[in-house]
Formats: sequence, structure tokens, C-alpha cells
Amino acid sequence: MIVTSKELQFGAQSEAKHFETIFVEQWSQVYAVVFRFVGDRSEAEDLALETFWQFYRNPPSRRENVNGWLYRVAVNLGLNALRARKRRTQYEAEAGAMALEDHQRSGPELEVERAERRREVQEVLLEMKPRSAKLLILRYSGLAYKEIAAALKLKQSSIGQMLSRAEDEFEKLYHQRIGG
Repeated sequence: MIVTSKELQFGAQSEAKHFETIFVEQWSQVYAVVFRFVGDRSEAEDLALETFWQFYRNPPSRRENVNGWLYRVAVNLGLNALRARKRRTQYEAEAGAMALEDHQRSGPELEVERAERRREVQEVLLEMKPRSAKLLILRYSGLAYKEIAAALKLKQSSIGQMLSRAEDEFEKLYHQRIGG
């Protein structure tokens, strides 16, 4: 079967019209779902747009319930946003505590201690499997699982388990190095 350019153009217009119809019909419900998760209007709007962007780029099969697919994606994005917020809050609290501690005991001895700890960490990273070291560096540089997966050309679904193994490997090697 040969498809003409006119038929392709009509198909593209039809798909665009289909997307537009679903967008108009479902926008408020998808927005409401993510707003219930995040409680922030601009973040909810961003997540709702991301939901529709995923729909546009990789729509569900014709047999799949489009509304269900949209809500599933919106819920997943909302949960991911909450998890990220929780991690960020935890990291910020830890960083604040460390900064307070560092501020309380500043001076040359602290700088020497930091430099020594940094050298130990670098040496342990060099002893590790290269992929594990890269995973840790990227994650502790603040990258999300999706970004790490893209950077290392890995499946996003495997990043969590691989990071856990890398952290275990690092901890084991670090404690061996410092005699703990």
C-alpha cells in the first residue's frame, strides 16, 4: 500500500485535531489531579503540561483508555514531584546543619579536615567500578534518575538499584580505607 503525501498530511492534521480535542476536554481534570499533589498553581500547570507533552510525543495505543492514561501519567508526575520535594527538603536541612556546624568550628583545621576527607572520597571513587563511581557522582551532584539514565545511557528503571549497590560498594571501600 502506497501512502501519498496528501494522505500523510491529512493524517497529521487528524492527529493534531485529536490531540487538541483531548487537551481541551481533559486539561482542567489533569491540572486538578496534579494540583492536589503539589498544592502550587505554577508547578501544577507545569506538571499538567508535561502530562500532555508525554501524550503528544508518545500517545497510548488506540485500545487504551486515554483518560486513564492521562491520569496515570499525571499521578506519577505528581508523586515524583512530592518525592523530589521531600528529598530536596531533606538535603537542604542536612546542608543547613552542616553549614551551621562548619560555621561554629571554622578555621584552618576545618579546611585541612575537609581536604583530607575529599582526598579519601576521591581515592575510594577511583577504586570503585567506573560505572558505580559515575552513578554516585551524578546523583550527589543533584541529578534526577532520568538525567542519570540519559547521561550514562542506562534504563531509568534500573538507576535506583544500581545506585544502592554503588553506595554499598562505596561504604565498604571507604570503611576499609579508614579502618572502620
